[in-house]
Amino acid sequence: MSDTAIQKIVCQAVVSDTFRARLLGSERKDVLRASGLDAVEQEALLSIPADTIEEFAAGVDRVLRQWKKSGNRMASTDSAALRGWLAMEMPPSTG
Repeated sequence: MSDTAIQKIVCQAVVSDTFRARLLGSERKDVLRASGLDAVEQEALLSIPADTIEEFAAGVDRVLRQWKKSGNRMASTDSAALRGWLAMEMPPSTG
């Protein structure tokens, strides 16, 4: 997984209520398909159970750790950055 792709997904979910709702709802498969991730990466992110962006980001961090342990190319993404995103305050909902 490229740093750019994961940063775009998580950051866009943090700042956009609409994107976040799509990512966490029934449109996750469509959102990930449009993200440029390959099929294996999409399946890994689809498998994350999450109702909130914090849960999703924590799940991404777990996936990255597992892939790193297995020596997969996904390991190049900096999981420390994802933990930083988890600590970000969510913006007020715009409706």
